[in-house]
Amino acid sequence: LKERRWLAPITPGTYELIPAERGEHAFPDTNPLFIGSTLVEPYYFSFATAAFFHGLSTQASATVYVATTVRKGRRLLTVRGKRYRLVVQPDHKFFGAKEVDAYGSQVMMARPEKTMVDALDRPKYAGDVPEIAAMLQRGQGQLDWSRLAEYALRFRSQALVQRLGYLVDLLDVRIELDVRGQLLDGVGKSTTYLGRTSRWGTGGDYDATWRVVDNVPRRE
Repeated sequence: LKERRWLAPITPGTYELIPAERGEHAFPDTNPLFIGSTLVEPYYFSFATAAFFHGLSTQASATVYVATTVRKGRRLLTVRGKRYRLVVQPDHKFFGAKEVDAYGSQVMMARPEKTMVDALDRPKYAGDVPEIAAMLQRGQGQLDWSRLAEYALRFRSQALVQRLGYLVDLLDVRIELDVRGQLLDGVGKSTTYLGRTSRWGTGGDYDATWRVVDNVPRRE
C-alpha cells in the first residue's frame, strides 16, 4: 500500500491514509499539526506552537511543541523534515486544552490562558521571558485573566505565580483587583528570578511585592 501511494509513513508503524480525492499524485498531508496529533496520546499543542496559533506570538517556531503525560519514548522527533518536541507534564499540569480546527485538521490545542501558563512554567519552549512579556501584552484584550490566575494557581508553582504577577505589573496590564489578590495570595515567602539564571545571570533589581529578582535586561 505504501508503494502504491495509498499510505504515507509518518513514524515507524504509523501511516497516513491518502484519500482518493487527492488525485493520481497522492500527496500526503503536509500540515505539521495534523502530523503532530498522531505522535502521542494524550496530547495537546502548547508553548510557542499554541502562542502562534492564538496570535499571541508573531513568529512561527521551527519546532512544534506537543504537551503529553507519556514518559516513554523519544522526546525529540523529526518527521517529514519538521522537528517535534514532546514536553512531558505531570497529571496536575495536563489540562486546559480544547479541540480546534488548525489549518483544516481537528487537533487539541491549549487555550490561550493555558498557553501563557505553560510558557511561564517552561520559558525556553516559548521564546523565553522577553517573548512571554510580548505575549502578555498582545493578549491583554483576548485573555480571560480570571481563568489565567486559576490556571496559574493549579500549577502548584510559586515561582510561576510570581513571574506572572510581576510581568502584569511591569507591563501595566489592567486586571481585576480580586484576580491580582488571588495571585498575591500564591506568592509565599521564597524569592525567585524572573529569567533562567543559566542564561540571564543572578544580577538585577528586586521587587518586594512579588519577591522577584528581575535579572532580564530591560532592553530585552
